[in-house]
Amino acid sequence: MTPPAEFVEDLFARLGALTSERGHVTDHNLDVTLGKAGRLAYLVPASRPWVTALWGALAGSRSAADSPAKPEAPPGCHATRRFAVAAKWLRVLLRPPAGKDSKPLLPLETFVVSDLRPVSLDGPSIQLDASPWGGGAALIVDGTFVEYAAIAWTPQDARRFKVALGSPSGQTTWEYLIILLALDLWACRFRATGVAVLGDNIAALNGALSLKGKSELNRITRELAWRKVRHGWRYACGHLPSEHNDTADCLSRLTAPEGNRKSFPTALTTSRRQFFADPESLWVS
Repeated sequence: MTPPAEFVEDLFARLGALTSERGHVTDHNLDVTLGKAGRLAYLVPASRPWVTALWGALAGSRSAADSPAKPEAPPGCHATRRFAVAAKWLRVLLRPPAGKDSKPLLPLETFVVSDLRPVSLDGPSIQLDASPWGGGAALIVDGTFVEYAAIAWTPQDARRFKVALGSPSGQTTWEYLIILLALDLWACRFRATGVAVLGDNIAALNGALSLKGKSELNRITRELAWRKVRHGWRYACGHLPSEHNDTADCLSRLTAPEGNRKSFPTALTTSRRQFFADPESLWVS
């Protein structure tokens, strides 16, 4: 299934009016644009993070209009700067910049395939966990830990997501980030069978399945969403209670301060070490 060409062209043009850091758009024109963007999100689920950002900007604009401060836009209008980033990226999705190697981030089509087996725990799986100091994941094939990777969070990572290193308040953020890093490392290898992602943070797992996320979590959702479609990732998510996730928990705490640090898990002594991508190299948006 693909959207009609005239629909894509009209949405592309309407989004152009939202990309300016100055100026405003009328409430009516914004409603039409967001309505069309919503239809696109229904057809191409991986576009949802950007569409969600547009709706979030609208909520922020309406809240600002109710405040006693100086208004951002005339009555019945909204400041375009609130929508600029998401609108620019949706336009790249619809029509990438010119160039012989240019490809859309997301294919504007949906395939319905009936002969692929659902992702199962009988196939490869990834156990993962994160702490406020680092993250870790281990790949299981045929019931055996075959590879693992661990990473320590940096001040740059913390600034990007507006969380403090060592603070439990950012736990879901780190758990969601380790899902992205683990899939980036292993998901392409298992496009035929799919891979099960197992962790103990339900909010992060739900985000990876629904491709939704609020505030800073939506940054991770956007990166995961376009990679999922662009590279054909197939994965399912399952909850692994904390008491059964000790191997990944140990990896996530290898660089934690004394009192929170854990030793290298003995279950991985014969496993190959792999390396996550530097998180700073992942961000497209």
